Amino acid sequence: MYRFDLLNYKFTAILLLVFSYFSIAFEVSNLNNLYFILIACLSIFQNYLTYSYKKIISGIVALISFYVQFILSDYTLSKEYFLSLVLILIFLKFSELEKKEHYFFYNYTCIFLGISSLLYGQDLPSSISSFILIIISIIQLYSLNQTKIINVNFKNILKYLLFSFSIFPIIFIVYLIFPRTEINLKLFETTTNNLGIPDKISLGSFENISNSDESVFIFTPQNTEEIKKYYFRVKVFNIMDDNKNWISADGNELIRRYSENIKIDLQQASKKPYGKIIIFPHEKKWLPKLVDHSYKNQQILKNLFDNLSFSNEKIIKKKAFDLIPQNLNYSYDKELINFYTEITDNVSPKLKQWSKDTYNNSLNEKDYLDKILTRFATSDYYYNLNPQKIGNDYEKFFFETKTGYCEYYAGVFAILSRLAGIPTRIVSGYYGGEYNFPGKFYTFKQQDAHSWVEVYLNNEWVLYDPTLSIPNRNIINSNNQSFNNQTNDYQLSNQDISMYKNQINKISIYFDYANYLWTNKFINYDGKARSNFIENKIKNLNFVDDLYFYFILVFSFIFFLVVSKILVQKRIYFNIFFNKMIKINNLDDNNYTHQEILKKLEDKQKNNWKDIFNFYEKNKFSKNYKVKFVDFIKINLRILKI
Repeated sequence: MYRFDLLNYKFTAILLLVFSYFSIAFEVSNLNNLYFILIACLSIFQNYLTYSYKKIISGIVALISFYVQFILSDYTLSKEYFLSLVLILIFLKFSELEKKEHYFFYNYTCIFLGISSLLYGQDLPSSISSFILIIISIIQLYSLNQTKIINVNFKNILKYLLFSFSIFPIIFIVYLIFPRTEINLKLFETTTNNLGIPDKISLGSFENISNSDESVFIFTPQNTEEIKKYYFRVKVFNIMDDNKNWISADGNELIRRYSENIKIDLQQASKKPYGKIIIFPHEKKWLPKLVDHSYKNQQILKNLFDNLSFSNEKIIKKKAFDLIPQNLNYSYDKELINFYTEITDNVSPKLKQWSKDTYNNSLNEKDYLDKILTRFATSDYYYNLNPQKIGNDYEKFFFETKTGYCEYYAGVFAILSRLAGIPTRIVSGYYGGEYNFPGKFYTFKQQDAHSWVEVYLNNEWVLYDPTLSIPNRNIINSNNQSFNNQTNDYQLSNQDISMYKNQINKISIYFDYANYLWTNKFINYDGKARSNFIENKIKNLNFVDDLYFYFILVFSFIFFLVVSKILVQKRIYFNIFFNKMIKINNLDDNNYTHQEILKKLEDKQKNNWKDIFNFYEKNKFSKNYKVKFVDFIKINLRILKI
C-alpha cells in the first residue's frame, strides 16, 4: 500500500496541462500546435523561477497570443479561436501556481475547457483527452478539500472515479440536446484553396498540396464488397487564357448565356443512398462529387453545366452528406461545342503541327485521343512531383522534358484535344483514396488531389486520365498510392487487396476506424440538428435503428442515480462539508465528530445548517431510515453551494 500527500499538486497540474493541450490539439493547425508547445514550455520554465515581473511577462504573452491566434485562425472569431485562448490562459496560469487558491481557478478553467472541447469536438482523441481532463480536474478539486494523507488503494481510487463520473451523464445529455450556435466571424478576406484545389491550373499548381497528408473527406460506399478507385470532382476548368492558364467560367452564367444551346436532362436514378461523405472543414462551399451521383439534401446547390455541387454554407466543421445516383444527359449545339474548343493563339506551332499530323493519320476522334495516350505510355514520359521548372511551356514538356505530374499531362492532353476540334475540359478533384479495410471506407487526403480530362464524344462527357498511361516503372516520386498498380477499369488487383489485408495489423488502421465510428455517430449533432433533436426523434422514431441510443440514454440516467446514491451513502459530500466547517471556524484539530463541530458553530450557522447535520445522522445511524430522492438531491445541492 502506498501513500501520497494530496497537498502536493504539482504533478497533477502538469497532467492537466498535457491533457488540456490534447483536448484541442487535433482541431487546430500544426503551426498553432507549435505555438501551444512554445507557450507551455515558457509556462513550465516560469513556474520554477521566482522573480518580480512574472505576471507582467504573462500579461504580455497573453496579449501577443490574442493577436497570434487571430492570425492563425485566419482572421476568424470562431469557437476554435476562443478555445485556443482558454488553453493559453491555462498555460499562463500554470506559471503562477503557488498557493492553494491558484489551483482552484486552474482546475475550474481546465473543466471549462474539457467540457467545451467535449461538446464541440468531433475527434476521438480530443474527446478522450477531454474526458480524462475533466476526471483529473474533479478529483483534484475534491482533494483540495482534504487535509490528510490518503491511502492509494482500490477503494479510494474507485471512490474518486465515482465522484468524477457523476457529471458525465449530464454532459452526455447536454451533448445530445443542448443547441449550439456556430460563431465564425471573418473580419478579413483571405486567399485559401478550395479543398486543396487551386483556383487556376498552370504547370506546378499541385506541387504544394500533393505533399500534404491532411485529410479532406471520408467516403463510405453503400456496397462495401466492391473495392474501387473513385474520381471525386471539385472544380472544372473550361477556359484557357492568354498566359496558358486554365481557369473556371461561372457555370450558372454559362447556362444563362447558352440556355438555348444546351439541353440538360437530370433524372434521379434512385432514392437509395449510394454512400456517405464526411467532409472536413475547409471554410469553402465546394463539395467533392461523383460524376453520376448527387447529394441528397435540399440545401445543396447544383451547377449542372459543370456537373458540380456545393453547399449553401461554408464548411466550417465536419459535416456528413448522403450521395444518391443520378442520370445527367447533355445535348449541345454547335455554338456551345465551339466554346469547349476555344484555345489561345499562344499555343506553339510545333504542338499545332503535331496535332494536325496525328489527327490526319487517325481513323476518328477516339483513335486520335488513344494515340496521345500511347505516346505517354511508350515515349519515356515520367511521373515526378519535382519536375524541372518550365513555366507554362507545354511544348517543352511534351517534346523535351517529358517529366511532370497530373496537371502537366491533363493540360497538354486538353490542348491537343482542342487543337483537333474536340470539346474538352479539365476536371480537378481527388482520385483513389486510402482504403480502410476493417471500416470499409476511403480516406481522401490533400495528396490525393488530381487532375484529369473530360472529352465530349457522342453526346456525353467521357473521362480520360492521361496520367494513368504512365508505366509504373516511370513513376519516380508519388505520394498518391493510387498511381501504383494502375488499371484502366479502376478495379484493384488481388495484389492490392492482399496488401490492404496485411495493413489490418497496423495500429493506425484500427485507430482510424475507431475515430471514424466516433465521428459517424456524432457528426450530425451540431447546430440546428441538435436544437431539433427531440423533435426529430419523435417524428422519425425507429426503435430498431435507434436502440443503441435509447440504451445509452437509459443507462446514463440509471448510472447517474446509482452514483449519486453511492456518493450519499459513502458520505463523500458530507466529508467535504465537515472539512469546510473546520476551515471556516479555524478549528485546529480535524478529528472532530459531527456533533462536536455543530456545537462549535455560531447560532446563525447552526440554524442554517442544522438540517444537513440531522440528515447526516439519520442516514448514518438510523437503520430504518429511507433516504428520499428529493431530500438527498436538495441536501447535496446545498452542500455543493457552500
